[in-house]
Order: sequence, then structure tokens, then C-alpha cells
Amino acid sequence: MAAASDLVNGGVAALQIEEELEEPPEQKNNAAAVLALAPVPWLAAVAELYERREKLGEGMFGDVYKAWDRVLERFVAVKRLSGRTDDRFVKTSLGYFAREVMSLAACRGHPSVVQLLATYADCGRADGDCFVVTEYAGPMNLRQYMDVRRLNGEPFDEDEVRDVMEQLLAGARHAHRAGILHRDIVPENVIVDMDSARDDGASGGRMVYKICGFGVSEPAVQAEKDDSGLLAASSPYRAPELFLGSKDYDGRVDTWSLGCIMAELVVGDGVPFFGGTQDGEVFNEMLHVVGTKGIVTWKGLERVAPREKAARLRKMGRGERGYLKKKFPPEVLSPAGFEVLKGLLHSNPDRRLSAAAALRKPWFRRRRFFSACCFMPQGGP
Repeated sequence: MAAASDLVNGGVAALQIEEELEEPPEQKNNAAAVLALAPVPWLAAVAELYERREKLGEGMFGDVYKAWDRVLERFVAVKRLSGRTDDRFVKTSLGYFAREVMSLAACRGHPSVVQLLATYADCGRADGDCFVVTEYAGPMNLRQYMDVRRLNGEPFDEDEVRDVMEQLLAGARHAHRAGILHRDIVPENVIVDMDSARDDGASGGRMVYKICGFGVSEPAVQAEKDDSGLLAASSPYRAPELFLGSKDYDGRVDTWSLGCIMAELVVGDGVPFFGGTQDGEVFNEMLHVVGTKGIVTWKGLERVAPREKAARLRKMGRGERGYLKKKFPPEVLSPAGFEVLKGLLHSNPDRRLSAAAALRKPWFRRRRFFSACCFMPQGGP
């Protein structure tokens, strides 16, 4: 069995090797062209304090690098939010920057949320970049980790799924108590690493999962919630009330997303549980799986759905009970685990489990101590 650090890095290498083998020649050439692009220069104050290392990832607004803090002598993650529009990134508004920074600051102090360390803004130019410095929480996100586990034939067992969910629900509960809705809890916004420290002094440890990516977060109490076009309507992790255009929602939009992640971990096929490329496809798939009985009893339905659409949903609700239980029989997920999953994926937001309520369920009262080998994929393809 390989060492924990080797398995993490080896897992990433295995994933990259697998992707290279599957890429057609033209995609390889395109990828090479992208890699040939020099990194965008950092603000002088940032470059002076932090030595840029390997790239951790990028999104629609900018990129993230691992960096060495020259003063405190530790690794950090530096997220650059692009102040200009080009072929790679969408221009980041100061509002987006402030939204992420304020949310991270409000959520400080919990082990399942990445910790904010510093912020910088290039005010010397109209299209200057902004920078968010956080702790370095790990070498891969949950999407990459799930892919590595799948490629190595190491699916998550129920005890591991419970551990993932306990940490993520605890992080969401902390954010909600701080008055923050994340609104984009997806596998790409969960960082994964191994905590090598153990209370008994033995080698190895448990996997640690931390929520990041607070760019579209917002205060939980807000008279008129504004999505600002930032939430992808077709996201397979988006709650049904958001598909219907509701602006009267709470932290249970996040627990729906966590229910989607839980289902994906149990199934282990490498694709989002509610698949689809268009918003209608995703919405129809989720109602087909969980049923329409919940959403048609939601008191807010009339406020967000036209009368004819609400009537159509109610007509469907008489016969569309869903087949979630058939997808997760006892041999796949214990009754206690299914109780949590069903509660998180309740289509009626008023009856959906909050993070705090989910953590009080009997499923989380069971404990098992893991060794490192229970979590990490084998190094190599």
C-alpha cells in the first residue's frame, strides 16, 4: 500500500494519464496551446509575498495557484479574479470579489470551510485583478477525487460517504448560522486532502473535506435576492425551487446540493446524479426521480409558477411518486442512510432537511475509525 501523500499525488497523475490517453490528437494540440500560455502576472504586492507554484484549477472568473508564503513559510492558495475580459475569463466585478471575501470572513473558524488569510486588489488600473488568499486545503477537488477512485476501482463505501457528508453538512451548518448561503456546493467546490495527524500518534489519518468557492454566496436574510446571472440554471446540483425562479429560499438550497453529492458518492458512476445539459432536462429528471408529490404541496408554488404550469405539476403529482427508493435499496444504502438522502432530496423545500436537522439523524450516530487505506486510491493508472 502506497503512502498517503503518494496516493493523492499518484491519483492525480493517474487521472491526468487517463485523460491524455483518451484525448483525440486535435484536443491534445489545443491543450498544449493552452498550457503554453504564460501565467498572467500577479500584482506586485502579491508576487512579492507569495511564490507561485503549480496551478490548482480555474473557473469562469479566474485561476487558482498553490503558492509559498515567503513570510510565514507555509503553502497557501492564491485565487486571481480577472479584472479584464479575454478569451479565457469573464471580467470580475468588485461586487463578486466582495461577495466571496465577506462570505469567507463570516465563515471563519470551521474546519470544513477553507480559511481566508488575505485579500488584495489592483486599484492602479480600471481593469485590475483581485486576489483572494486562503489556506492550502489540498491537491484536488472532490470531482477529481471521485474520478480517481472510480478509475482505480475503489468505490466509496457507506462509512466513507457518511464521513464526507458529516463534514460537509457541518460546514454548511456553520455557514448558515453565520448568515451565509453558499448556493453553489458542487464537487468542484469541495477540496480534499488527508489529515496525517492522528490522536493516537499512529501513521495515516482521515480524509478532510472543505467547502470553498463562495463567489455566488449571499446573506441568508435579504429582502430581494439577486442571482445576478451567476447561477447556472442547468446545474444538476440546483434545488427545484431555484429552477422555478423562487427568490424566497434559505439554506435548504445548499442541503439539496449536498443530497445530490451524497447520491453521486453512493452510485459512483462518475456523473451527476441528476444529469442533463438543459435546465428543462435537469428539472424533469429530478422530479422523475424524487417525484412531484413534494413540490406540488409546497406553499410557494403558486408564487413562482404560472397557473397552468402549477396545474400541470399537480396533475403529474397524482401519479409521479418517484423511484428514489428503488435506486437505493437496503443492499446499496442502509435505511438510516436513505432517511438522510431522502430528507435532503425532498422537493418541497419546507420539508427538506436543514444541515442541522440532517446531522441529528441516527445515521450520524454511528462511528468507525478509518485507516488511510480506506480512503486513498492506488497510485498509478
